[in-house]
Amino acid sequence: MGAPRKGDPTVLVAVEGGMDRRPKRIASRVLALRSAGDGAGQALVEFTLVVPILLILLLTVGDFGRFFATGITVESIARTAAEFAAREYLREEAAEGSIPLSAAGYARVHAYAWETVCEEAARLPGVEVGASGTECSGIPTVVCVHDLGDADCANIYNDAAGLPPQCASLAPGNRPTNAIGGGSEASRYVEVRVCYTFSTLLPMDDISS
Repeated sequence: MGAPRKGDPTVLVAVEGGMDRRPKRIASRVLALRSAGDGAGQALVEFTLVVPILLILLLTVGDFGRFFATGITVESIARTAAEFAAREYLREEAAEGSIPLSAAGYARVHAYAWETVCEEAARLPGVEVGASGTECSGIPTVVCVHDLGDADCANIYNDAAGLPPQCASLAPGNRPTNAIGGGSEASRYVEVRVCYTFSTLLPMDDISS
């Protein structure tokens, strides 16, 4: 077994003819292993408790990031659609030579707007785009030309999937009219309203933009 090394635990063992001072390291090793096993078990329990909390925090941060990015995208879609519709309005005005436009002229202005919304929103989850010239679904759209002549401001487009309850500004009674605002410097303009329902990774209420 060899001579005992410095620091080895020893026990006295009674043997015939005297006391044996041989080192007994087995018990010490068993205690050390048991202590190491207890520490590993405690670490595993702590890890199991902490991981779900960390996952929830990460998913929450990810949801907020996705929400703000989607909000910026939806705002850009509405702005782009309004700009395209305004350009078409000027072309229609030049072609017809008078204001208000004809019913067909307003219809073309509206079509430019809601078609642009479909094209710009094609990559958003939940938006389904069909053939060119047909309305998409998943992003309800309202278009209104504020020139006192547009009779189609109450129409809604891209709503094949229905109007979500979160989209209150697009509900009947809340849609814009063709009135011209702006006080003494009032001018004609095109307004485009869109509503997109954002779904979170975690089970939360849907958020609309």
